[in-house]
Amino acid sequence: QVFKPEPTTPHVPGQPWNIIEAAKFLRVSDRHLIRQIDLGKIKTILIGRRRLIPDAELQRVATQGVN
Repeated sequence: QVFKPEPTTPHVPGQPWNIIEAAKFLRVSDRHLIRQIDLGKIKTILIGRRRLIPDAELQRVATQGVN
């Protein structure tokens, strides 16, 4: 069986994800996601003080993992 994450709330394709929504989408804890970001395994962008994950990066993680 292939794992296919589904968004928990409507998400506009191409828009960046905040950490909490991205964690829900990937079905991991927000702390685990932050650890992976801090290790450099997931790329983020900063907009003001907000750390966001680009949609393409989140889709990469969902399909390929955090290699």
